[in-house]
Formats: sequence, structure tokens, C-alpha cells
Amino acid sequence: MPEKILGLDIGRDSIKAVQVMAGLRGYEVTRIDLVNIDKEGGTEEALKKLFESGIFTDSICITALPAKDFFFRNIRLPFKDKRKISQTIAYELEPLIPCPADDVLIDYVITDQTDQTDIFSAAVAKSAAGDLIKYLKKCNVEASIMDIDAVPVVSRLLTSYTDTGCGLLLDIGDRDTTGVIFDKSGILHIRRFPFGGEKITKAIAKALKIEFSKAEKKKRTGDTGEAGEEISAMCGRFFSEVKNTLQSLSLKGHLKEDPAKFFLTGGGALYPPLQKKMETFFSLPIEMVDISAADNIVMEKEAGKDWNPMLMNQALALAIRETKKNAGFNFARGEFGPKRKYEKFRKDFRWAAAIVSIILCAFGIDLYIDYHYDRAHLNKLKHEITDVFKKTCPEVTRIVDPIQQLKVRIAEARNSSSGLNGAGSGIRTLDIIKDISRLVPESTDFLITSFTFDGAAVKIKGETDNFNSVDNIKNSLGKSNYFKNVTISSATLIKKGTRVGVDLRIEL
Repeated sequence: MPEKILGLDIGRDSIKAVQVMAGLRGYEVTRIDLVNIDKEGGTEEALKKLFESGIFTDSICITALPAKDFFFRNIRLPFKDKRKISQTIAYELEPLIPCPADDVLIDYVITDQTDQTDIFSAAVAKSAAGDLIKYLKKCNVEASIMDIDAVPVVSRLLTSYTDTGCGLLLDIGDRDTTGVIFDKSGILHIRRFPFGGEKITKAIAKALKIEFSKAEKKKRTGDTGEAGEEISAMCGRFFSEVKNTLQSLSLKGHLKEDPAKFFLTGGGALYPPLQKKMETFFSLPIEMVDISAADNIVMEKEAGKDWNPMLMNQALALAIRETKKNAGFNFARGEFGPKRKYEKFRKDFRWAAAIVSIILCAFGIDLYIDYHYDRAHLNKLKHEITDVFKKTCPEVTRIVDPIQQLKVRIAEARNSSSGLNGAGSGIRTLDIIKDISRLVPESTDFLITSFTFDGAAVKIKGETDNFNSVDNIKNSLGKSNYFKNVTISSATLIKKGTRVGVDLRIEL
């Protein structure tokens, strides 16, 4: 089911909101809004104005804190284990920041990792995060993620960034500019510069002696007239500060190479000549960022009417920001994390619970049917086994376990056929019969009428045609390897006939 996500960009002079519907194929921008903070009487009142219609309150809210509130530090730790890093980073940062570690929220990204770990860390006062959480709470909204401004834009740029070298994003706001240095591996450094679009507007208003609002319109059209020289000098100072910052980071070893390309976003970048001035100063390509131009982002017709990429890039980047760990910074954790994380999805959970219940019921029914048929098949097999046992052993009247009882009967039959009735000779009855059949010549008339084997000796009763045959039979059996002694117990004529009855005893 598609979910609504709200990207909330809270600046110094305005609040930009972008709502998207996230689906399997990408994102659809459904609503946008821009609220002037000064006009509404402050950030708290502007947020109330934004959420009063209820359009955005049922969305997952992702926002950012201003870079000017942060302390950024590069540190190196002599191990790679992330758990160790999380446990020790506060102690490593405490001497480097102007406030106790207990009073700040800390997050970090790994910039390089070999035997050691290079880390770019960010710390912000808990009070700064607390104020934003308090304002949102009054509007019945919770921030699922709190990033740093401009960072989500860079995270989005990295999805399509093909250059192997560094890049620099300059998010030029009303009074401040946030610079984010990055490469394919991620964010390398963040720096704040005291330059914004307001300075250009004031320079135009002063030079042309016009109102601030009129100067703002001229700035956006590039019609600066006589103020061009003063603006160029102001921009030059800003460019020099950016250049000095890059050189300083290189000397400290935090930057291995200079950026190969610059990116511009923010309301302050709406001054058209700024891009050309920057290209001339740095001799580098300058690209104006437009997050909405991505293939997996579509815009509803109504939302697209008032779309201005420079103003709305940050809010859109927040709305489509990946929520997985290490996607950027997140200070909405612990006491500042969402407390009612799942209440927004209660309706979805009810539907999901109903669907899961139906699936479980169907699975239970299927399981019961399988069990029923397996049980019936098992009972049929038991009846068949019992019938076979009764036919095989009709003398047994008490049947407890037919399989085990049949195994015992088979073992007894094997012992009986082996002739091991306690004697342990190891000679089988069949072997004795086979040997007698082999040794007695086929020409000899010999009919066995009785055969007894007790494990040590064999007693044979039979009849033959004459007394000479009796001697021949005795001598023939004496040649067997199994027999030790062959004795004629008796040899007599059978009454009413000419045949001779004979009794033989054979010792093994």
C-alpha cells in the first residue's frame, strides 16, 4: 500500500512542505506548500498554519535542522568496529566542542576505513532539537527523521553522481549558505558560510533606492542595473571564502582533492548571474539542481503549477530520503525519537491484521484437512498390517503391537532354521539337508520319512531297497565335512514288503 511522506524544510524565512506518495515504481508529488514565517508571526505559528488543514498530518514526517546549529569535526579512531565507535565518539568529541557531551546529540558518517576509521561527526545542542520537536508536537506531528539541511539533497545527488572526484553543493539560503563536500563514497565535510540571497537583495535595494520586495523581484529576473558592481564584489568575497575553506581542508588532510564540479540550490541561487560569476571565478562547471527531474519522480498537475526547484529541492529530497541506517544523519533518536511511531499506520495495521488472520485461518484449515487425511491413511495401514499378522500367525490371539510381534516371530523362525537351539554350532538345517542330498548318489533309492536336528546331532528315519544300499548311504554321508560320526541305529525289513527301514544317527 502506498504511504504518504512529508518532507518539511524549515528555513529562517519560510517553511517548505512537499508530500509524496511512495510506491513500488517511485514517488508521486501530490501536494506542496510554502508558508512565510515572518508573515505568520514566527516558526511555531507558521507550522500551525501549515498543519491546520489536516492535509499533512497523516504523513510520515522527515525534516532537518539548520547547519548553523551544528558543530562539525573530523576525527580518526584506531579501530573499525561500529559498536566501539558509537560508544567512544562522545568522549573523543567532548574536548573538541564548546559544550558537555551530555548536552548534545551526536551522529556521524564514516569517510574512510582501513585499519583505522576516519569519521565526519556532527553534534547539535539538545535544546535545538527539543524546540523543533516541541513545535511539531503542538501540531500533533512527530518527526521520524531529523537530518541536517542540504545533506538530503547531496544524498539524492549521489544516486546519479558519475564523477570520480569530489563535488560541492552550495545551498544558498536567505542569510546562510550550507556547503557540503562529497564524493562517490558519501559526505566528506559540511561548512556554513555567512552569505545568502538577502545580502544581494539589500545591495540591489540600496543601489537602486527601491523597496526590499521590488529588489527581490529584480534579483530573480537578473535586472540589477547599477547594483551589478556591488553585487559582484559581495559574491567575490563569498567565492574567496569558499576557496579558502577548500584549501584549509586540503592542508589539514580532510580533503584529498579539490571539487571537480559545483552544484547550486536554495532560494539565494535564484539570482541568474550568480551561476556565471561562480563559473568564471572557479573555472569549473556549475549545475543548478532539480531533484524533481529524476525518472522515478512524477508530479501531479496541481503540484507542478507552483513548483520552483531552487526553493523546493530540500523539502523534496527529505520526502524521498532513504530511511535505512547510514543513509545520512538522524537526530530523531532516544528522547527525541517518535513516540507514536505506529499510530499513523493503525488503519493499515488493522487491514494487515485482518489479511493475516484470513491467511492463518486458511492455513489452519488446510493443515487440519491434511492431518485428517493422513490420520485416515495411517488407520488404514494399521488395519492392513493387523490383517497380514493374523493371516501369518493365526495362532496368536492377543495382538498388542503387530509389527514388533511379527519381528519376534521372524527372528524365532530364523533361529529355528539355523538349528541354533542353544548349541551354537552355527550350522544351518538347510546346509545339512543340502549336504545329504549332494552326498547320497542319485542311483540310490533312499526315502527320508523323518528328520530331527537338535543342534548337536541329526536323526534320520527312512527306507531303501536293500541292505547294501544302507551301507552305501552310511559311507556316502561319512564323507561330509559337517559330520563327525554316522551310525546305523537299526536296519530292518519292513513288514509286508521287500524294502528295508533304516535309522541313522549323525553327530556333527
